Amino acid sequence: MIKIIIEYLSIAVIVMLFIQGCGNKSEQQNTAVEEAVPVEVTQVEKQTISENKTYSGTLEGVEQASIVSKIAERVIDIKAQVNSYVKKGQVLIQLDRSGATSNYLQAQANYENTKKNYERMQALLKDGAISQQQLDQAQTAFEVAKANFESSKSTVDLESPINGMVTDLNANIGDWVTPGMQLATVANIQQMILKFYVTEGEVANLNLNDSVKIYSEFNKERAVTGRISEISRSASSEARSFQVKAKFKNTKDNWYKPGMFINVDITLASQKNVLVVPTQTVIFENNKDIVYKIVGNKAISVDVKTGLSNENIIQITSGLKQGDTVVTAGMNNLSDSTSVSIIK
Repeated sequence: MIKIIIEYLSIAVIVMLFIQGCGNKSEQQNTAVEEAVPVEVTQVEKQTISENKTYSGTLEGVEQASIVSKIAERVIDIKAQVNSYVKKGQVLIQLDRSGATSNYLQAQANYENTKKNYERMQALLKDGAISQQQLDQAQTAFEVAKANFESSKSTVDLESPINGMVTDLNANIGDWVTPGMQLATVANIQQMILKFYVTEGEVANLNLNDSVKIYSEFNKERAVTGRISEISRSASSEARSFQVKAKFKNTKDNWYKPGMFINVDITLASQKNVLVVPTQTVIFENNKDIVYKIVGNKAISVDVKTGLSNENIIQITSGLKQGDTVVTAGMNNLSDSTSVSIIK
């Protein structure tokens, strides 16, 4: 009886070991399947690649002028508003002509008196009542008085020096202004200039008349094409950067205004028919650029050298050849010779 029990126990142990062995084998098979890292891939191909860069800058009119107070006086009239078009010589802001700091009325009276005297002397010369020298003296006095009057007038009648749009107005009727205070800005905004800065390494890739794309980050549908019109020959002492100006024609409704903060896209370099891969394919590990190339069912780490790049693709100058299959997603889970499963 004891012998029979022992035989039964032996059989039970053997069955349990067999079941356990099958389980371990199944687990090992599952582990082997799990070790194959899923990845997405693409093929190395030849394309044309352009290296683009975006800069930011500020706008100003192709012609722009500031109206500045020359004396300390009170504003008595404003004859234009922001966004209104004005002509050269049109009075925009009028200061008090009779104010304590203005000599307008005195200069006006002197001008009118010398003018009458000059006209009278001209008549007397015709009648032979005076000499040519006396007429010349009267003429000189008149011209000096006229110049003084015009100068005095310009200090109280502030005119626009150009044709254009009033883009800024910093004065109200009754304000007391002081010398040097900027009261208004007039700009010709049918054509605009964008000013921005580039580094020493970038300025060498720019040329006059290069085409650029200009747009506002808040309204990209208003993008326009401009051309580089000026490149500074020396760097600024503060930032060691070079100022660049791009000129462009404004939209029909003059949407672009002086002072706006605007972006400009520029192509710094371009290469045709070169090997490229998606930008995210190249990763930086152990102080070098690498790409995982698919060989069989494994991902092999390959050292590469790169060239031009943009948001989408990067040039490969060595390490790969056309038609190679490389990993584009899942690289973070890979090491050299890792088994992979390709996601179609």
